[in-house]
Amino acid sequence: MARVPSIKGSVFGGVVEAVKKLLAEGEVSREQTGRWLEQGDLVLLDAAISVAGWYDVRIFSRMSELLRDVAGGGSNEYLRRLGRESARRLRDAGLYSQIEYLQNTRTSKETERRARFEALGRDLARLTTLSGSIYNFGKWSVVIDPQHPLRYVIVVSDAAAFSDVICWRAEGFINQMASYRDHLDLWTWRRVRPDLVHFSMTRDL
Repeated sequence: MARVPSIKGSVFGGVVEAVKKLLAEGEVSREQTGRWLEQGDLVLLDAAISVAGWYDVRIFSRMSELLRDVAGGGSNEYLRRLGRESARRLRDAGLYSQIEYLQNTRTSKETERRARFEALGRDLARLTTLSGSIYNFGKWSVVIDPQHPLRYVIVVSDAAAFSDVICWRAEGFINQMASYRDHLDLWTWRRVRPDLVHFSMTRDL
């Protein structure tokens, strides 16, 4: 049987709590959630979410769409903010060593431009291993941007299950991690083909 593309409960729990909050505040009713959610999705709103468990990423996408449309006024910028919040929450929880590593990355210690660029590449190679702790699908790698020799591209292959909603959230997540080293709005995403996504640097460091 094919493995269901899934996301870790450490991130999934955040979207469930946000949807439950909208319901509790009367921003949307359970009946109205049918515009976004499937009947089986609602079960998870009443279940205990395990931080270490795996949950269908399609449910995560549908709940994120609901949040965008109801709480975010349909703006994808809202999804980017959700991604940033996820990064902050995981950092505060201390669940992943890759995020803790941001406290002392090599990039921040380099002053010469080429050395700083090479150090960033080493840092990114380590940080992108976080993807395997959050998603059970997709392959993440780091390459030099062929159009900009002092920029990198984070390549996500086998990314058919990586919906646009997740891409917007991931862009926010990645930019939040970059902000810990004072690199603001450094990354932007685009879908190269249905199963290939690129997160590219917006400028040289």
